[in-house]
Amino acid sequence: MSIWAVTPVKSFKRPKSRLGDVLSLIDRRTLVKDMLKSVLFSQEKSNLFKKLIVVTEDEDVIKFSKEFGFEGLLQKKPGLNQGITEVALLAKKSGVQSLFIIHGDIPLVNPSVIKSIFNKHKELIKIFNRGVTISPDTLGEGTNCMICTPPNIIKFHYGPGSCLAHMETAHRNNLKVKLYRSKRLKFDIDRVSDLSKLVNKKGYTRVSDYIKSIENE
Repeated sequence: MSIWAVTPVKSFKRPKSRLGDVLSLIDRRTLVKDMLKSVLFSQEKSNLFKKLIVVTEDEDVIKFSKEFGFEGLLQKKPGLNQGITEVALLAKKSGVQSLFIIHGDIPLVNPSVIKSIFNKHKELIKIFNRGVTISPDTLGEGTNCMICTPPNIIKFHYGPGSCLAHMETAHRNNLKVKLYRSKRLKFDIDRVSDLSKLVNKKGYTRVSDYIKSIENE
């Protein structure tokens, strides 16, 4: 199965504003960049993808991605769903069978879990030839990871309540959907409580110590 991976990143300008009470703007940028690198290198090490793309509205994100050897696409119009749609249409025109979509703030992702959700999706496609596999966030509300075959099979509804929105859209269009629940894929960093859990998982007791540890990586 030929498959592209896309990681949407809005901007480095004012990322993760909900963490502003505990992290400065510079520290939030450091955190976001570190998580993005982790997600991208995990995709690369899985050896599954013909192409890895970061889609964004921010030229600084493009430059950062290229520094580490990843392709960046500056989207034509603003919006998360717009950026992913542009990549999906490009993948479809290029003859790619599937699109793997993952956010850049999922710090526990690794090549093994990427292969696992990919294999689950392959099982779906073997039976139905087309369909969508969704991995929700901790609350079951967001869509942290999704695989689409073909790439533009569904209209994207990223944002609040996206998991249910994607499932409802798929059912309305008679598309097969598989839910894949993963401890690693469900864990994203949106709130201060999420950051505290990440810091503890990494073996630190203070957020400031963790940020210092990743500053020069």
